[in-house]
Amino acid sequence: MLLTHCPAKAPAAPTPSPVAPPADHWDKDQVYDLGHLLDLALARNPRVAAAWNGAKAAEATSAEARAPYWPVLVSEVLGGSDQWYTPAATGPDNFRRVQATAVLAVEYLLLDFGRRDADAARTLALFEGAGLLARRQMQETVFAVQSAWFAHEAARWQEVAAISAWESARVLRQTVEKEMSTGLKATPELLTARKAEWQARFRRDEAANLVKITRGEVCLAAGLPANAALQTRVGTGPPPSPELRQTIGALIEKCLAERPDLAARAAEVRASAESVRRARADFYPEVRLEGSYSFTTFGYRAEDGRTSGTYAENLNGYGGFLTASWEIFDGGERLNRVRREEAEMATRENLLEESRLRATSDVWTNYHEFLTAGTLVEYTESWVASAREDDAALQAAFASGLEDLTTREEVRSLLAMAEYELAAAQARYATSTAALLLALGTTLPPPH
Repeated sequence: MLLTHCPAKAPAAPTPSPVAPPADHWDKDQVYDLGHLLDLALARNPRVAAAWNGAKAAEATSAEARAPYWPVLVSEVLGGSDQWYTPAATGPDNFRRVQATAVLAVEYLLLDFGRRDADAARTLALFEGAGLLARRQMQETVFAVQSAWFAHEAARWQEVAAISAWESARVLRQTVEKEMSTGLKATPELLTARKAEWQARFRRDEAANLVKITRGEVCLAAGLPANAALQTRVGTGPPPSPELRQTIGALIEKCLAERPDLAARAAEVRASAESVRRARADFYPEVRLEGSYSFTTFGYRAEDGRTSGTYAENLNGYGGFLTASWEIFDGGERLNRVRREEAEMATRENLLEESRLRATSDVWTNYHEFLTAGTLVEYTESWVASAREDDAALQAAFASGLEDLTTREEVRSLLAMAEYELAAAQARYATSTAALLLALGTTLPPPH
């Protein structure tokens, strides 16, 4: 079933600009369709930007965790002068010194019993989770734009139908007034016609306000202020995807396998497991290789009693060491760290299971809403088709003089009401389709 039936009249759309603006910039003179709005939202929506920046931060953290695999190279330069003395039995040894020293030191961690591996694996899992959450945020943003767009599109079609219904009610009221002057109609009939016109006018004004409200929601979803002068082009709505006509069990399995937020939860569990491994590795020693080289140039004048002299020299210094450090007792700090990390891992496992259960509920609920909305579209399509047949028959009968104007306008009012309900049903169906795809971990492709 495709969303092919539309009201007979369409609201006039402004002439589109010949060139579309860049994705991150919106032009008030540009007429946007759903595809351009999705591009705009993905470029401007603050939540998408925040999720993307979080993923970039996680990427930098994962690169930072791999840095300890490389040796540490440190250079240091000391220079200056001082004056001091050294106590001696023959009197103080006074000296004045000028010195400059350049030091180059290297340190490499040879053995840490898995500390670096655990840190790197944990940050990589968190990076993967951040990327998946950013992808899910993009999906949610796309759905927000789609649902707001479908509501706005339906509101504009409903406004057209409401105007048509109001015009029919106005013509009907005028006809009753004329027939009252000839005695063909009574006062109760006129009151009924006036009431119908007032109701139709209210529905017309209500539909016009709904168009403005839904346009503000479209602006917000696209990352624009609610009062932005955004122009949109009305279409027929996207067709549903045939592959959604699957069994509910297959859809739930697809959801559990593909939803990015569930995969992100699983990545958090893996990160917690690496944190536990890292905490356990702290019970073991660390073995390092250290080396240094220094070059010193100095000159000084020393006085020891009556003896004095001036000296200057250059000195090369170097050294290499293999060091091992092992923390024997820490008051239970490492043990409790392991316990904490194990408890946090269990918590994340519980959250993953809860997310999986909620995901099955999302698919279950949205699948049946999708089926209900599809049935409603079929019903309203039949209603509109029947109303159009009645309108055509009454039009022919009226032209032949077999029916009066009152009956004709009543049938036209019913047709407008049917088209009004069809617009709402189409929007509900399109939104339920997008909601089901979001529950499955994907999005409705934009129309081409």
